Amino acid sequence: MRTFVEELVERNYQNRTIGIIENGSWAPMAGKVIRAKFEKSKDITWLENSCTIMSAVKEENLQQLDAMAEELCK
Repeated sequence: MRTFVEELVERNYQNRTIGIIENGSWAPMAGKVIRAKFEKSKDITWLENSCTIMSAVKEENLQQLDAMAEELCK
């Protein structure tokens, strides 16, 4: 994922909306690191909703994912 994000930033990724879905089991800080990588990118809009999955998808995660999808459709 690090390589993917770095390549987006290197290629001037901008004017986009980004949402974070992270695995809290092995990378609980991934969301913060990803946000930091995009600091210099222009016109990045972050979804207000995010999702952190711990080990397995739970009902709460499904609700978070639905909220993210609704936010993208606005």
